Amino acid sequence: MTREFYALAELDSALQSTRDLLWPFRLGVWLRLAVIAFFVGGGGGAPQISWTPDADLPGEMISPVTFPGLPDLPGLAVVLAIVAAVMIAVLVYLLIGAIFQFVFVDCVSTRDVVLSRFFRLRAGKGARLFLFQIGITILFIAVLAAALLPFFLAPGRVIGVSNLLALLFLIPVVLIVAILFALVMLFTIDFVVPIMIRDDCGVIEGWRRLLAAFSLQWMQVLVYVIVRFLAGLAAGILMIILTLLALAIIAVPFVLIGLLYWWLQVTVFMLLPLIIPYLIIAVPAVLLIMVPFITFFRSYSLKVLGRLAPDYAMLP
Repeated sequence: MTREFYALAELDSALQSTRDLLWPFRLGVWLRLAVIAFFVGGGGGAPQISWTPDADLPGEMISPVTFPGLPDLPGLAVVLAIVAAVMIAVLVYLLIGAIFQFVFVDCVSTRDVVLSRFFRLRAGKGARLFLFQIGITILFIAVLAAALLPFFLAPGRVIGVSNLLALLFLIPVVLIVAILFALVMLFTIDFVVPIMIRDDCGVIEGWRRLLAAFSLQWMQVLVYVIVRFLAGLAAGILMIILTLLALAIIAVPFVLIGLLYWWLQVTVFMLLPLIIPYLIIAVPAVLLIMVPFITFFRSYSLKVLGRLAPDYAMLP
């Protein structure tokens, strides 16, 4: 008897589930899912801002930077304020994204795409998930820092061998740690989040119950990881193609206006206002393109979880 792998068997079912939710087309449903896509379907990073004091003036006062309408502030203080503001914005974005992970499961499992009610209901669990993600990220960075520390403490040679040779041995270690980090994040979002909803528990308890469900099904889990990676790679390529095509189509009227400005010999600065309406149209278009992809993968993980642990089946 041929063994059935859930990760392969549930692909068609997840596709059908996605189609049932998104079709017939309802603009309100797609727009609300686009909001979710903004927080859970993409990523971002804070820009790196650095400041280097004048090497010839090691002990002198930092030159103040003046802004119109603001009191004079030292340059370092301004940079620190900008960095703090960016970090706070990123943390708020990640927190909202963590809450929306639960909201997304609720929307897909109940077929009721309502954001405000589910958001209030899942805010507490989202905060727990956010703290868990921050903790895992800090742990990952700490492990990498510990692995790289000898290179800074002993420049030139590490444990009796050259830095280059030691780095060659370190690369596989970094890759293994990065893969483990990615798997923890993947299983947390795909499986632990639904378990937390169904059992009304925290992240750690959700992981305990997930490991209990996985204990005798490691081959199924391995196949899921492989299929999930390959499907994600294919979906990513397709999504990039569709996004570039959409951005190019949206850009056509703006390019024509830009050519008209150029023919009229208008300065380049007059073209800058065109960027704002372009982004206003382009960003929602990209998010709408993401909707079917993220909905499919959310449905897919719920389908596979229901097969791995029938007690946590949230989709028919």
